[in-house]
Amino acid sequence: MIQPRHRLLDIWRSILSCSTEGRNWVNPGRASRNSISDAEQLVCLLYPAFKISDLGFSEPDAMEPDVHEVLSPLGDWAGVPKALAGIIRDYLDMYTAENGTPVFPPGGSLRPLDPKAQASPEQSRLETVEAFSMAVTFSLSALAFVKSFAKKVRGEELAASLRGIHEALDRRLTHAMRGLLHSFAVDVFPVDSTRGDTLVLALGQRRQSRRALVDRLRSEMRPIRNGLRDLVPPSVAPGLVDEALLFECGWSWGPVRSDDNPLHLAEPVPSLYFTATAMDGIVDLFSPQTLRLGLLGREQQTLAQELHLRWELTQGYWTSLARFGGARWPLLQNMPWRTVESEESDYATLQVASVVVHNLMRQHGDDEFAPVDDLTPLAAVLEELAARGGITRRPSDRSRTVELHDPGELIPLPGSERHGPAMGWLMADYAPMLLKRMLQVARLTSDLPRRDRLMSVADELVDHLWRRRLSRGRAAGLWDAPGGVFGAREPHATAPSWYLTERVVEVLVVAATMVKAPPVRSPQLLETAGEKLREAEHLFAQETMSRPVGGSSPDEPLVRIEAALRRARDIVDSRPGTSAALVDEVLRELDGLALARSRAARGG
Repeated sequence: MIQPRHRLLDIWRSILSCSTEGRNWVNPGRASRNSISDAEQLVCLLYPAFKISDLGFSEPDAMEPDVHEVLSPLGDWAGVPKALAGIIRDYLDMYTAENGTPVFPPGGSLRPLDPKAQASPEQSRLETVEAFSMAVTFSLSALAFVKSFAKKVRGEELAASLRGIHEALDRRLTHAMRGLLHSFAVDVFPVDSTRGDTLVLALGQRRQSRRALVDRLRSEMRPIRNGLRDLVPPSVAPGLVDEALLFECGWSWGPVRSDDNPLHLAEPVPSLYFTATAMDGIVDLFSPQTLRLGLLGREQQTLAQELHLRWELTQGYWTSLARFGGARWPLLQNMPWRTVESEESDYATLQVASVVVHNLMRQHGDDEFAPVDDLTPLAAVLEELAARGGITRRPSDRSRTVELHDPGELIPLPGSERHGPAMGWLMADYAPMLLKRMLQVARLTSDLPRRDRLMSVADELVDHLWRRRLSRGRAAGLWDAPGGVFGAREPHATAPSWYLTERVVEVLVVAATMVKAPPVRSPQLLETAGEKLREAEHLFAQETMSRPVGGSSPDEPLVRIEAALRRARDIVDSRPGTSAALVDEVLRELDGLALARSRAARGG
């Protein structure tokens, strides 16, 4: 069992141990301080409280004792939310320019493709989709905290400070949402181009002619193409009208090139990594918590709708590609996925699978199960990725498997070379991303054997990640020490990676959501519970017929049995196992009454 609450509190304890020095909040992370790393550190605390009400700390009177015990380095019951508000304020002050504009310095994952080169000052200020997506999650989590805390504050000075924090968070959220809009990209290209060759080669799994493949692809993508025409810049629109051309859609690494802003450099070419990253942030804009708390202002609601359109179209595009060629998702299962940006990569397969999972979650929500025909091939892909990633299968000494995790894959950022050396982005979240998608797919399936299989593999992934925790220093219990799994590459690491720690926290939030959801109902168990209930109700009716009417006091056994039957009837659809257990007790008691009556009759 993953035990998300227990593990989250352990992580919080480790975070407080290494992040507090007296009354000061520090970032002991591996990279130099930047907007992404500092936000990830705070999101590790704020996001679970945003998503899981039992872990909230904005209201001192409602804080659970174990939550306060872990957060006690920040102060007493009333001091914890006040201290966190101050930490959020300091973060916003640090990453806001003098003119009030939020800034998003990208941090250590941005690095030159040539290890001997050095980023220019302009490149160190580049805005990225990673920063925007993390800013959305951070801002929403912090807004929920500040809004709740403000309701309990009486002092005018603190209330005024909270209003200022709220306004700064609003500005940061709005800027991040605009940044995600400016980073959406549609790339149109001829069939015989490099990108066209790569796409058609990936599709050609069944020895069909190139022309037949392209014609089918055009036909399947026509609804997506039509939906995109009104969303793209005028320079791209003519290419979408020309159906002789192929296209891709998704998010580039940052705001696409523009004459209006010299720091908008990204080529309008979708990246699978940044597409999956953008989607993880955008989905928080439509979470039940965001909607229930009314966290979005009027302008933000408009931006959210624009992002939602692009989110849906992108999901449709990549899902159509993933299952191109048949109902068994042959293209996705033909690993590794081929892309122009990273050649062949299991990482790319995982990122396409992530987009597909987003699409299934959008279609079926929290209260429906996805069709077995959709989930069976997708689950098989995730299980194979766990094996190919050296998690459920020992990695070959000659393979590049370990590099998926340590140091990760460096993907190019086309367009970044306009202000210096060509830059790349290091992605190293293979294991937590795979575990997150596996739990989400398990949540969507009603096939209990398949769900059990996914959860079994998920347990192996959890074990893999827990073996990668730091084992010494003040940050012990956080991530990442890959040597714990793959050999002593960095045996004495003591500084935490907030990048990986934050992603593990996201996984635990998904696991907590699963735990809080109603249990999956087995059709066989539901049928059995219903049959037992009908028998028990019939026997109860017979028992009441055998009892004389009247008397000054109620018949206690029958009152108790009737209450148990009523409860079993109420929950039989949602919790058939529990209902069946209640009915079993009723049947035993009814049989005892019938046996006693039979013996009395024989004795008489």
